[in-house]
Amino acid sequence: MKDYTNSSPVFSDRVDILETTDTNHADNFNQSTKQLLDNDLRLKNAINKCEKIEMLPAGQPSVTFSFDEGSIGENSRINIEASVSDVSYEAITVDGDNVTVVFEAQEKDIHVKAVVSDAVV
Repeated sequence: MKDYTNSSPVFSDRVDILETTDTNHADNFNQSTKQLLDNDLRLKNAINKCEKIEMLPAGQPSVTFSFDEGSIGENSRINIEASVSDVSYEAITVDGDNVTVVFEAQEKDIHVKAVVSDAVV
């Protein structure tokens, strides 16, 4: 098998499905799978505007993410994930295109990911 990637996916509101008369050729099987992946990539690109990962060093209470100018808008949503499951953030502060996340000081380094997306209405 080989990887399928597409740097400029196109969304389609239709997907071809196999019929009993179609040959058992990879091109037939892959066509609908590729279109479904393209649809997923297109939707992800529309929703997930940008993301950054920063390390929160042991003993530090906060981490700041600096996003490109204009990345965070009035209707943006910010999702925070940590590499350790038993840690949660205490506060998020947004100042322009900078997001600061405050945690309880940790005993070890953790990676924190911030994802900016359009708010779902």
